[in-house]
Amino acid sequence: MRKILKDFIYYLEFKENKKYNTIISLKNDLEQFINYFAEKEIDDIKKIDYLLLREYYNFLKNANFSIASFNRKLSSIKKLYKYLKEINFIDENISIPLENLKPELKEIEYLTEDEIEKIRMEIDGNNFNSIRDKFIFELMYSSGITVAELLSLGEKNFLIEEREIQFFKGKKKKYLFFSERCKKVLNEYVSIKKEKFKDKNNEDILFVNNSNQRMTDRSIRRIISKYSEKAGIKKEVSPYTIRHTFCVIMLKNGMPKEYLKHMLDISNIDLLSGYERSIRKESL
Repeated sequence: MRKILKDFIYYLEFKENKKYNTIISLKNDLEQFINYFAEKEIDDIKKIDYLLLREYYNFLKNANFSIASFNRKLSSIKKLYKYLKEINFIDENISIPLENLKPELKEIEYLTEDEIEKIRMEIDGNNFNSIRDKFIFELMYSSGITVAELLSLGEKNFLIEEREIQFFKGKKKKYLFFSERCKKVLNEYVSIKKEKFKDKNNEDILFVNNSNQRMTDRSIRRIISKYSEKAGIKKEVSPYTIRHTFCVIMLKNGMPKEYLKHMLDISNIDLLSGYERSIRKESL
């Protein structure tokens, strides 16, 4: 079996051009597979029938690996068997019926209306940083925008009276909407930004620090974390928490999940199901 593994690794490296880390991971998983059967004095993969393969499957399940690690190890075995079937070394791919473990459903963390108000009270202020931070929070909370999208914005992406944001995500034009409260803070922020930086104000970069440099993902996360801690919120609050909050509120207010999925480009169906579970749990 070690000769088979060697040939398979060669195939992955020079025929499939797999990344080094991927090859090392596969090699380690398959060496564990080979060693398991070597202890049972089985050194020919053709002698491993479905029952023996199922035995190894159960061994992995009971070995306290994480679900992600288990699924990766199973994927490595399936890749090997697929390769062996393609080169006609085996007659049947007996790994096909073996199924991945499903990840445990995680509770969606989102903010209550009371927690939102507590954070708003902590951001209250009239200087540049306070107004900017307030705008960041209100924009994320009322539109569901991601941090990456937020940092890509310039002043011209906003149709202020329509309370609409227009921008491109790849080649696709995307539209989001924001609240009346957010509109008010947007006007305040644009005004104080122009006043602070005067002729150096860059309309193409909306969110900047005190040095007039584009803010980073990390700085946005720090801002959200800082005010939530000051507000005494016990749960860990991140930009994802605010986006989850937006989604839960939209669904609670009757927005069809298909529209929410399309509007925010949500590809993870389990996430939408998580929002629905959270709403059902809240109503109990």
